[in-house]
Amino acid sequence: MSNLVDSGWAAWLPFELLEALEARDGGSAARRSLRQRLAAGPSQADRERWDRFALVCPSRVDLPASAEGLTTEQAETLLDQLGLLDGDPESVELVLTLDHEDVRELEAIRSAREIGDIAAPAADMPSLEPRFGGGKVGRNDPCPCGSGKKFKRCHGS
Repeated sequence: MSNLVDSGWAAWLPFELLEALEARDGGSAARRSLRQRLAAGPSQADRERWDRFALVCPSRVDLPASAEGLTTEQAETLLDQLGLLDGDPESVELVLTLDHEDVRELEAIRSAREIGDIAAPAADMPSLEPRFGGGKVGRNDPCPCGSGKKFKRCHGS
């Protein structure tokens, strides 16, 4: 268990996988407890921890979408794919390392979250002024944004 803490995985692993690791080293009571926990299904805290783990789980690991229906064999397979059944597991820091493209994508996502001035129109929005002739857009005319929809169904609400 100290290798798990040293590698940083103890803070990220779902409770089901932590118990599976303990049950592997424990006796029949620990294995029975694990089977009962998996049969009962995940609690809300278990689901939140599973979702958090999914963010850092290496892409080479075939992680189920949730812990619903997880078996002891699947839990051991996940632990093995993470390298936690070996004596020297891969550290979380190596898994969390982002390459340049990932960093740019993360920055784009973060910048999209900044709301800014709500009253100001967004710079990327097309103008609703008529494209040709400068006249008023009729309800049944094509929308000037270029969507191909009628103005009344697009921006004419």
